[in-house]
Amino acid sequence: MNLENPIFLLALIPFVFLIFLRREGKYLGYSSTSHLEGTESAKTYVMRLPKVLCFIAVLFAILAFSRPQSSYHESEVSYQGREIILSIDTSFSMTGEAMEKIRDIAKEFIRKRSHDMIGITMYGTDAVIVVLPTWETELLEKSLDRIKPHQVGVRTAIGEGLFTSILALIERDMGQVFEINKLRKSMNRVEGLGKYALDFAKMVQGRGTMKNKVIILFTDGIYNVGINPTRPLRFIKRLGVKVHVVSVPASAETGVEHEEAAERTASLKKGVESTGGKLFEAEDYEEVKQFYSEIDKIEKEKIVMETVVKKKDLFFIPTTISICFLLGMIVVENIWLKIP
Repeated sequence: MNLENPIFLLALIPFVFLIFLRREGKYLGYSSTSHLEGTESAKTYVMRLPKVLCFIAVLFAILAFSRPQSSYHESEVSYQGREIILSIDTSFSMTGEAMEKIRDIAKEFIRKRSHDMIGITMYGTDAVIVVLPTWETELLEKSLDRIKPHQVGVRTAIGEGLFTSILALIERDMGQVFEINKLRKSMNRVEGLGKYALDFAKMVQGRGTMKNKVIILFTDGIYNVGINPTRPLRFIKRLGVKVHVVSVPASAETGVEHEEAAERTASLKKGVESTGGKLFEAEDYEEVKQFYSEIDKIEKEKIVMETVVKKKDLFFIPTTISICFLLGMIVVENIWLKIP
């Protein structure tokens, strides 16, 4: 049992204070007849009852105001499914047809996955979480419609998009047990993952919460600012999360020379494949179908959306007892004591 409003118990303090005052009070001395047998009648004891009954009634009334409750039932709202993050490139090169292509593929993907939780991130020069993983298809589609090119800058920070997608995946389960800046710094090292990132990955693996999670990157594959994508991909591999890329042809200039762009795309593909993922061409319908089937291969896990604890109010018990004692006081004071 627990109390919903325990602050009302402070009202007991004045009663304790009054009891001590009563004990310390001065009394007028008189000859005692306590040793005379039969001196105190039953009525003498009854005369003391009203104060006692009133005191007990007030005690139970205070307890009722404190609202005692019993936690008697706990249930989980859960589903078997996957957790998927759609990470969308909104840089300058995704203007026009490229963005429309991304929307079309993403919406079709969402509609086919009623039992999977899906979230959305977007990245340009910076990266943000648009929607944390949810089953609300309508919310996801409306969020896709609101995403516009250049919303978070005109450049392409694929590494930032990947890191933000990791945060979106682990927020619900582990949002209170890590520091974002420390994790980012430990992950973004030339020589490899730092101790903080390694320890965090080990802790996550120990919980076994990442088997059904996947990141899907929509991009032209050419980054030109921010974290090198290979660094968050190393961390993602440690976590046991797959990353797939849906490669969308750029609608505008990327700001990177052709040869260098090819190298960066190849580097991204290699990093993605190291996680167990693949790169699919959005222009090839057969590859898009293969992309859908690859997601179907990912193991489903129980996703606990929320834990519902049903509480039973018990305030009526002390309330009833308090009323009974008050009625008893009224009966004793106004009926019994007035009987000759």
